[in-house]
Parts: sequence; C-alpha cells; structure tokens
Amino acid sequence: MTKPGNSDPADAAKAVPDETVSDNDTTSSLAPDPVEPADPAAAAPPEPEKAETKPEPEPAPKPKAKPKLEKAPPIPAEEPVMPTAREAAARAQAKRRFSEPAPRTLRISFYFFVASGLIWLASMVVSMIYKQDIIDAQIEASKGTDLTPDQIANGVTQILWIVTIAAVTFTVFLGLFGYKATEGTRRARTLVTIFGVVLVLFHLLLNGTPPGILSAMFCLVGLALLWSPSARRYFPPRELR
Repeated sequence: MTKPGNSDPADAAKAVPDETVSDNDTTSSLAPDPVEPADPAAAAPPEPEKAETKPEPEPAPKPKAKPKLEKAPPIPAEEPVMPTAREAAARAQAKRRFSEPAPRTLRISFYFFVASGLIWLASMVVSMIYKQDIIDAQIEASKGTDLTPDQIANGVTQILWIVTIAAVTFTVFLGLFGYKATEGTRRARTLVTIFGVVLVLFHLLLNGTPPGILSAMFCLVGLALLWSPSARRYFPPRELR
C-alpha cells in the first residue's frame, strides 16, 4: 500500500497524457468554427456621395462714393433801385387808369375801326349779290384776249370769296383789338394798328372802289385818334406791361 500523498511516479506519468488529451479535445470541441473572410468590397461601408458644389458668385463691387460738392455761396441780394420821379409818376398813372374811364378819343377810335370793317364787309356782300353783273362787265372788258367766259367767271367768283373772307376777318379783329385798346392794353393797340395799316394799303393800292376808299378813310381817322396824345397817356409805360 502506498501512503496518501506518496503516489507512484509511473502512475502519475500515465495520467498526464490522458489529461492533456482530454483538455485538447475539450478545447477543440468548444472553439467556434473558423469564419471565411467576407468580400472586402462588400464588407466596407459605402462611401458618401460627394455633393456637387456650385461656385459661389463673386460679390458685387461696391459703388464708389460720390465726391461731396461744396455748396455755392448764396447770391447777394440786390439792393433795390429807387425809381426816378418820371417812373414813379408813370407807375401811379398806370394804376389810376383802371379806376378812371378811358379817354373820349380812345372810345371814338374804336367806333371808327368797327365802322371801317363794316363798310368793307357790306360792300363785299353787295358785290356777291351782283356777282353776275361784275362777271359780264369783266367779259366785255376782256374781249380780244385768250380768256374764255368760263375762266373769267371762275376767276371773278374766287376773288370775290377771298376778299369777302378777308373783310369778315378784318372786321372781327379791328373790333376785338380796338375794344381791348380802350382798356389800356398796349399789345391790343399794336395789333389794331397793324390791321388798320394793311386795310388802308389794300383799299388805296389794290381795291380803289368808292366803298373801299370810304373804309380806308374811316380806318385812318381811327388810327389818328388811337395815337393822339390824350389816348397815349392812358397806356402804361412799356416796362410796366
């Protein structure tokens, strides 16, 4: 018999290989089966797609600051010019003309202008009434010429209409501007003078009929009264228009 704790070395040698084998078997049975490596391309995570980057717009250039302009110095106030005694009297007279009645000569000149235009207009109305007699007289006076009676008739009719329209126009303007002249308007006096001179020249140089001469005489009297000293004093000075 052997004592406890004193085992045979041979028995111990035999027992060690068995334990080794059993340990290896147990380890081999518990180890997991080897896993085949997966496809590296499939196992790798997908790379994120790169977003397309648009070029950033260039910032707009800043507007250049405008140079500050220096303010011009204020214009010095002009010193008031004292009017002369003559100018002061003219201004006072121009102010009084609205409260005073127009001179008698100025009002009479207006009547002569209107009468001059009405005489001319009346003569043209009578001529249009007796147009055929005028045409016959012109045909008799044109014998031996190349003008035909139809040409003479058409010419006389056109002339009568043109002169009649001119008579109406002059009558209206002579009355209108003659009336405005009685109110002391310098421009109206100038215009009525122009129309009056044209009327006188037409009747004395081109028309020559008795009614035309009478119309021209009335217009001349109206012009003389319009520019008389008493009428001229009623109009304001030129610089006070």
